[in-house]
Amino acid sequence: MKVAVTLWDFLGPDRENLIQRWANKERLSQRDRALLNQKFDFLERVGVDLALATKMLAGPVNKQRHIYKLVAHGDLMLRPMVCKGPPQDRRSEVTLLEGAVEKDRNLHPENAPERAEQNRQVISKDGQRRGPHERF
Repeated sequence: MKVAVTLWDFLGPDRENLIQRWANKERLSQRDRALLNQKFDFLERVGVDLALATKMLAGPVNKQRHIYKLVAHGDLMLRPMVCKGPPQDRRSEVTLLEGAVEKDRNLHPENAPERAEQNRQVISKDGQRRGPHERF
C-alpha cells in the first residue's frame, strides 16, 4: 500500500507515547480505538488535503494556525489534535500532538489546541520528541 503521509506520535521527555497514554486515560472502548485506527489509516492513504475536503480533518483550530483536529464520532466524540510535519516535510508527514474529546460542542481539555501548539514547537526544536505512530 502506498502512503500519502507518514504518521508520527508526540513523545514525552522520557520518550513515552503521550497519544497512547491519552487513549488509556480516556479508557477508549474497542470501538473507539478501531475507529481511530480506521481514520488514521485513511489519512495515511489519502493525505491531508483530501482529509480536509472530506471534513475528517477540521481546522485550523482555535486560532492555532498549524493545528487541526481529527473528527471521529464514536462512543466519545474523539478530536485528536494533529499538525502537518513538522519539522521535516509538511507535505508527507503528520504528527499526532494531543488527545482531546468534544462534549457539548467544547473541547476537553479546553486548552488542547494550545497544548498541541506547544507540543508542535517542542518537536520543531527536537525531532527526537516524536516516534512512529502506534495503532490504538
